[in-house]
Amino acid sequence: MTWRLWTSPATSLCCGTQSPFSESRWVSHTSRVLRTILLVSAAHALVHLLEQSIASVEQVICVDFSLTLEQSGLLGSALRLPYGIGAFFAGLMADRFGEKRILVLYLAGAALTSGSFWLSDSSGMVYSQLFVLGAFASMYHPAGLALLANQTTPAERARALGIHGVFGSLGIASAPFLAGLMLSIWQDDWKAYYVLLGLLSGGLALGVWLLLKPVVHDHEVRTPNTDLAAVTGLAKPIRFQPGPYTALVIGTALGGTVYGGVLHFLPRYLKEAGALSVLERFSGYSISDAALGNYAAALALVCGAFGQWLAGAMARPKSVPVLLSIVYAGNIPMLIWMTMATGTSRLVAACLWAFVHFMNQPLYNSLLPEFLPRNRRSVGFGFSNMMGFGVGAFGPPLVAQFDERFADYTLSYLMLAGLAFVAAVLPLLLLSKSFAVREYDQAWQQRRLLFGKPCTLRRDHLLRGACGRLISSRSRLDGSVSCLFRMSPSLNRAIRISPSVARLRS
Repeated sequence: MTWRLWTSPATSLCCGTQSPFSESRWVSHTSRVLRTILLVSAAHALVHLLEQSIASVEQVICVDFSLTLEQSGLLGSALRLPYGIGAFFAGLMADRFGEKRILVLYLAGAALTSGSFWLSDSSGMVYSQLFVLGAFASMYHPAGLALLANQTTPAERARALGIHGVFGSLGIASAPFLAGLMLSIWQDDWKAYYVLLGLLSGGLALGVWLLLKPVVHDHEVRTPNTDLAAVTGLAKPIRFQPGPYTALVIGTALGGTVYGGVLHFLPRYLKEAGALSVLERFSGYSISDAALGNYAAALALVCGAFGQWLAGAMARPKSVPVLLSIVYAGNIPMLIWMTMATGTSRLVAACLWAFVHFMNQPLYNSLLPEFLPRNRRSVGFGFSNMMGFGVGAFGPPLVAQFDERFADYTLSYLMLAGLAFVAAVLPLLLLSKSFAVREYDQAWQQRRLLFGKPCTLRRDHLLRGACGRLISSRSRLDGSVSCLFRMSPSLNRAIRISPSVARLRS
């Protein structure tokens, strides 16, 4: 992926001026954006590692405290409910105090709470600790996603969020893998697992505090592109669109229920019916049941990382709603297969479900900001995650209720497939221009008005940056405009359509 500013060093050469965005500045900006993506993505991996922590050790905790399957489902809800609901309030805090502070608070709080599991001596205390851990973890998504959404353009956003999603999937896969490793080293000692999570959280909190540069929002700085848009009268600030936003949020709430219901019981699902014998044959060692289920779940969830990478690579701004609908619908045959699978085929079915399901995240997260004002994206993502993970918190007890009564995941996974079908219909509403006005469509119309026909991204940025610098540098306007006119006839049209620019030219 190429990270570019609105201009390049070549522009300053053709105009005879030294661009404020020179080669060194461009390299500095690129490294800063990449560093932001890597740090935020690492925090994303860790938040999903924390979120999946209880699913990875719930069988051992149930044995320690003699809990039933329904009580295990409530363990998942104790973490997931504040993880979802808290996201809305975290979004308000991020808009008020800044995304970086909220990310550091999430990591520091998660470090302290995870370390406190070493003192757990009752199931009631575990419920309380999971609730607090979920509250701190809820702070990540509104702050982290808003950082990335504001740092990238619509054309770049899907790829950036694809990288971000790959880290998240690896974090989800790491939870059962690390749990299996810790349970193999310290036999059935789940507390050491949480202490390890605390150490990882503390180290990353220090790294984010020292290395992450806060994002400068659009209302705090004017770029050459915004100068040009303001002068030509083409600037149309993004406004909140409740219809499209609501449709997307309902879809993610239904998808979150599927996500929570499948993932909480995934190690248990794979451990049953002899699905894991292939792993023992491959390793050549006898592995404990608890560790074996986690290793198999990790293998399945790694497939989700490939799905996120593929979705980010495939996504183009125009096709994102259709792709998101296809991905939601793709859950349906995978869930139906999981109801019928036995033995080793359960592992194959789970791997394919993870590959398809996790493709929705870069698509959804790149589409949602198009209907939110830039300075309110934290709270917009916060409410979205409150619905996705908050409603999704009912997935584990819902699956547990069905399986306690009817057994063997048959009806529960069919019910989840029905929810995925409803979610698949909702993104198609965004194809109607009377229902949704997309940021991508506005940008496309501006390029047509400015240049008469769609330009390549490189040429478009070059011309916009050059014209914007000329407008802000009136002392050199006359000679530079003549140079630019000779360089590209399409700028004549950009200048002619605006009386304001015509007055500047004269």
